[in-house]
Amino acid sequence: MEKNSNFLSNKKIRNYLILIFSSIVPIAIIVIISVILSKSSSSDNPPLTPWEKYKKAEKYLYIWEYFTPDYIISMCKEHHFTRVYLSIGCIEIFWDKYYSKGIFPKAGEIGSIDYETFVKKLNDINVEVELVTFLAKDGNNFTDIERVDIIAKMVKELSKKVKIKALHFDQECSRDSIEALLNMYIRVNKIFPVSAIIRPSWLNSRLSPYKEKFTNQTFYELFEDCQTIVDALMKITNYTDLMAYDENYTVVSNYMEKLKTIASRHSNNEAKNIIEIGWGSNVPVDETLHQRFLEDKDKLFNFIYDMAEKYNGITIHYYERWYQSLYCHWPNITRPYDGGEPKECASKR
Repeated sequence: MEKNSNFLSNKKIRNYLILIFSSIVPIAIIVIISVILSKSSSSDNPPLTPWEKYKKAEKYLYIWEYFTPDYIISMCKEHHFTRVYLSIGCIEIFWDKYYSKGIFPKAGEIGSIDYETFVKKLNDINVEVELVTFLAKDGNNFTDIERVDIIAKMVKELSKKVKIKALHFDQECSRDSIEALLNMYIRVNKIFPVSAIIRPSWLNSRLSPYKEKFTNQTFYELFEDCQTIVDALMKITNYTDLMAYDENYTVVSNYMEKLKTIASRHSNNEAKNIIEIGWGSNVPVDETLHQRFLEDKDKLFNFIYDMAEKYNGITIHYYERWYQSLYCHWPNITRPYDGGEPKECASKR
């Protein structure tokens, strides 16, 4: 009887062990296969090079008045630019000849293409477009502020034919002109979605000293809850773009982080960052990463990728100089688009 009891007990143990073993083995096999496949997959897909990371990053391109449409189309495709900030010129400069008559100036290097055609080409390759302007050569001159209404209405009419994300104002006034600046954005935003430029010095500028000087009592009440100048801009615009301009990577990234903190208070506003990579007489050396590019272009490519990943995209200012830095010549219609990886001159300028 005792032997039978032991036999049955041992049999139960054996059955339990078989059951456990039969459950564990398939799981172990699956884990082993997964590890093997993972290693195989990683070996099949080596890490991206800095240039490949740059191209993969969500990027936008800032373009001023000198450009060749075919170059821009090609560059957007190859470099993965998904948005373009396209200049339509200064309102004051083009007022008498064009805007006062309700027409846009021609686009392109030789003024041979209209904006409708150009924007349509960008739309066709799924590139968003913001049209860029500013009221006057003097950023503090708001004398003819009513002109922005006409430009906004013209852009609104154009947007019925092609897709335009916003009317972007590169209006860099001093803090003493903040009330006039806010008034301008309110006027435009009643007509068409507006995008505002942000100077880095405004990130830490309290609004209260300027708010006390407001002549419009409605403004005082409207911006009563705004802590900084940037808060006020975000409250009344659809989009804001920070000029995160500096020669130091750490300073640039700190600007971006500060913008993110302020933007977290404004769900109505899409905030983006612009980095300066240009060079030349009109670009202060302490506001551009161009020298960092010359020192180590791969580090800049990695920085662009990292910041784009962290802050949902990044804008490069500006197209002409960036193209020349990469490919050793100014973009023009006399020679074809180069493309590809940076040329040798990129590390010698």
